[in-house]
Amino acid sequence: MLAELQRRMRSWIAAPDGVRALADDFAEVLREDARLPAAERLEIYANAYFFRIHDALGEDHGALRAALGEELFHDLVTAYLLVHPPRHPSLAHAGDALPEYLAEAPSAEPFRRACPWAPDLARLEHARLEAFHAADAEPLPRSALERLPPDAWADLRLVFVPALRSLALGWPVHALLRAHDAGEPAPEIAPAEIALAVWRREERVHYRTLEPAEAQALAQALAGAPFGEICERAAEALGESLAPARAAGWLSRWQAEGILHRAG
Repeated sequence: MLAELQRRMRSWIAAPDGVRALADDFAEVLREDARLPAAERLEIYANAYFFRIHDALGEDHGALRAALGEELFHDLVTAYLLVHPPRHPSLAHAGDALPEYLAEAPSAEPFRRACPWAPDLARLEHARLEAFHAADAEPLPRSALERLPPDAWADLRLVFVPALRSLALGWPVHALLRAHDAGEPAPEIAPAEIALAVWRREERVHYRTLEPAEAQALAQALAGAPFGEICERAAEALGESLAPARAAGWLSRWQAEGILHRAG
C-alpha cells in the first residue's frame, strides 16, 4: 500500500501535463486544508522537482544555458524531461541523454534550428562532466617510456586513463565554453570540423583541440592499435620524413598531459 502510494505520488509530481490535470487521480488521497487546495499543495512539490533538475542541468551545462538564454534553456529542459525523465537517483545523471536528445529527437528540432551548434556544445560539456567523475588512474611516468628497448616500440600498445574523452564535432563549440568559463559573451561561430581531447588531471578538467593527424592517431591508440601501425598511418597522412618526429611528439605530449596510464 505504501509503495503504491509512493509510486503514484512520484507520477503526480513528475507529470508532464502538470499537477492540475491529474486532480481527479489524487482527490481521494490528498486532502485540502484551510490554506491551500490539494492541487496547489502538490504543485509546490512538483515545481520544486522540476526546478531542482532544471538547476542541476544548468550547472552541468552552464555554457549551453548561457548561450541559449534563460527562456530557451527553460524550454529545452521542459521538452527534454518529457522524453527523458530521470531514471537514476543521482542528479549527476539527469543530463546523460541531453546531447543525444538535442542531436536526434524530433521535439528538439526548434532548438537545433535556433542554435545548430547546441548538440555539440552539450556533448562537450557532458564529456567534461564525465571526465571529472571518471575513476582515478595513475598517469604513466616518463621513465617507463625511456626504459623501453628499441625493438618494443612497434608492438607497443597504449592504455589511457579512464577520464580521457575524444570528440569529433562539427562546430568549434570549445570557443563558447572558453568564453563562458572566462565570463565573456559567447562569440559567433561557424560550422567547422574539429577534434577535441577532454581529460582530468588531479581535480582539474582540461580540453584542447587536436590536429587531424593527431586525432587519427589518438583514435587508433584508443582502439588498441600498436604504435607501429599508428606511425604507418601517420606516414600516409604526413609523409615519411615528418611522421616519426610527429608521432614521437604526440606520445611525449600525451605522457606529459597525464592521459597515458600504461604502455606495453
